[in-house]
Amino acid sequence: MILTTSITTQVTNAIREAIVTGEFEPGRKLSEFELSEHYKVSRTPVREAFKQLEREGLVEIIPRVGTCVTKPTEKEIAELFTVKEVLEGLAAGLLAENRHVKEIDDLQKAVQSMEKAVQSSDHKQFVEANNAFHEAVINGANNSKLSFMLNMLINQIPYNRYVYLSIEVPNRLEKSLKEHQFILETILSGNREAAEKAMREHVRASAMQLQKGISQKLREINLKEENI
Repeated sequence: MILTTSITTQVTNAIREAIVTGEFEPGRKLSEFELSEHYKVSRTPVREAFKQLEREGLVEIIPRVGTCVTKPTEKEIAELFTVKEVLEGLAAGLLAENRHVKEIDDLQKAVQSMEKAVQSSDHKQFVEANNAFHEAVINGANNSKLSFMLNMLINQIPYNRYVYLSIEVPNRLEKSLKEHQFILETILSGNREAAEKAMREHVRASAMQLQKGISQKLREINLKEENI
């Protein structure tokens, strides 16, 4: 139930979270009535939330059909990761140049957590540490426009849901740890170009596995829809 004064904002955030985490799968039709009942609000804030989420690329409002969670094509997924690589590389380079102490400390803690996760084969801990690492890089870039663009981009796919797919590939967990350790090393060196290159290479390697997982999921959804 939504209890805050900013009803539309809270409803928008709640629906966005459900899409980003994969609770609302790509292609799913969203009902104004059901969501208004679920959040105990009128249909107006739900309708306004749909408009905002359409602007963000998370839903598609189709005349005479309704509102559906956006289902990206494999081409769109490839395009998303290409842009993600560039933006995260830029963020790492900026952090290396800016040398924000707090964020660098956060990176070191995240890598330490990753090392423990690899030792214990704890995938959940590794994913959480990975999120903390990349969040620190984005924050340390100290560029609000870059942060906004990158976060909006990531929200267009249930990203965290698929991170597990990449690290479950044999030896990927260990390789990913080495990549993060190297990124940290380049940032600590203050070498902007090296940090950007290291981050881009890491994102590209992770994306190869993530794209396979997402593409497989989309094929499963398409097959399910064909059988309905």
